[in-house]
Amino acid sequence: MEGLITHRKQHLQQLDALLKSVFLEMFGDPMRNDRDWEKPPLRSFGKITTGNTPPRNDPSNYDSPHIEWIKTDNITVDAVFVTKAAEYLSKAGAKRARTVDADALLVACIAGSLESIGRAALTDRTVAFNQQINAIQPGADVDPIFLYALFKLSRTSIQSHATKGMKKILTKGDFEQIPMVKPPFELQREFAAVAKRIEALKSRYQQTLIDLETLYAALSQSAFKGELDLSRIPLPAVALEPPPMEDVTALTVDLDVPAPALPDLGLAVEELATEAGQLKMLTAWLEWWQNHHRAQPFELATFLNRAEARLQELYPDSDLELGMAAYEQIKTWVFAALDAGQLVQELEPASKRIALKHAHA
Repeated sequence: MEGLITHRKQHLQQLDALLKSVFLEMFGDPMRNDRDWEKPPLRSFGKITTGNTPPRNDPSNYDSPHIEWIKTDNITVDAVFVTKAAEYLSKAGAKRARTVDADALLVACIAGSLESIGRAALTDRTVAFNQQINAIQPGADVDPIFLYALFKLSRTSIQSHATKGMKKILTKGDFEQIPMVKPPFELQREFAAVAKRIEALKSRYQQTLIDLETLYAALSQSAFKGELDLSRIPLPAVALEPPPMEDVTALTVDLDVPAPALPDLGLAVEELATEAGQLKMLTAWLEWWQNHHRAQPFELATFLNRAEARLQELYPDSDLELGMAAYEQIKTWVFAALDAGQLVQELEPASKRIALKHAHA
């Protein structure tokens, strides 16, 4: 499971690199402007607003959750959209606050470190925001997704306009004068269409990662609570002698024998291109795996890797791949097998990792 978590994190990093590569291919380096795009000041990209804080000495500004009040900690490095706010404003507070609609870009412009200056995220809802943030509500000739990517690749340039004191500040006046490349709107839209597909895939992988980490944490917690079946783990009272060499040889003679392959079910490519077809295949493969690997712990990552590899072996000329529905099917099977007692959780003494073992191995 740890291997699959690492694998998913690598996928997310690769998708980030892909998005950057697409931007640079279409527009070049925005800081060098090697494509000679128009480079007007930021104020030409849309309406710029600095947030504020409704008076704290008036409790009525904060006494009911009417609208989210975004702060710089809601603008994270990896998220396209601002995260959910911890604090809300009331209707009265909203009237005294500054708000933006969906598709605005919120930019951190006051921070304790230079690294935080220029961090940006889009809004997907109407929000209020505090005075550490400058917002750009894009004009009709600016695509929000393009603007977000532009800021991601222009952080160094943006940071160079901040004050040099202990507290880094980028005033609204300085912010709206920063020159930025502005390619034709149609090109911006073309980039945004590609970026949305990449972000959709990232979202799927991110949810997979969250689910994997949740499952791993739940299994780990079971170990700490003593809910694992430890009766199968031998606890020798005396030190064990090394095994004789002939026994070691007997254990290793089969290492070169390839593991049995997942069966060919004879399913058509067209059927496997559907969610129902993949679920049919995985159900059969999971049953086969359980019958042929009873002596080994069930490793979700190992099964997934073998399933993906077998899919490519059986259908080399197709672009079939296991998606989110496949992962959900495997996860559902694992939990059902645990509930039915077909799989049990055991602690491996050597690695101190939780293993999923077949109950009647």
